[in-house]
Amino acid sequence: MRTLLLHFLDSSNKKHTAILQNLSKGAEANGNEVTVFDATHDSIESLHLAIYEYIAVAATSPQFIGAKVPKKLVEILSSAGSVDGKKGCAVVIKSGLSSNKMVHVLMNELESHGMVLDYFDVIENIDHSVAVGKKIG
Repeated sequence: MRTLLLHFLDSSNKKHTAILQNLSKGAEANGNEVTVFDATHDSIESLHLAIYEYIAVAATSPQFIGAKVPKKLVEILSSAGSVDGKKGCAVVIKSGLSSNKMVHVLMNELESHGMVLDYFDVIENIDHSVAVGKKIG
């Protein structure tokens, strides 16, 4: 299955980089063809969601409290055309007190664009990301 791992993580953070690698490896172990896309730095003009069967969105919650959907996610989903019926998942890296709220807000945004989410989770640490990656796809 063609899978997109769309992330809003800090690529200079070693923990985030290790988690992304584990998520990708776990999904590939299930036979998925994974494309990792850094939504904060890569150009969204080159992103075509229509070619993917599964879209996994990874984000981090604010350091202390509060939860907001990344503005770039709304822009990507709005400009992507129809994502109605596409399967996907939402994962959030734990930081601060609002990780559970962040995953809920992220799920609501994805579902409001018509995506069908089959999995969501809060990633506790690097080791936990291995298990989460196997559930993507």
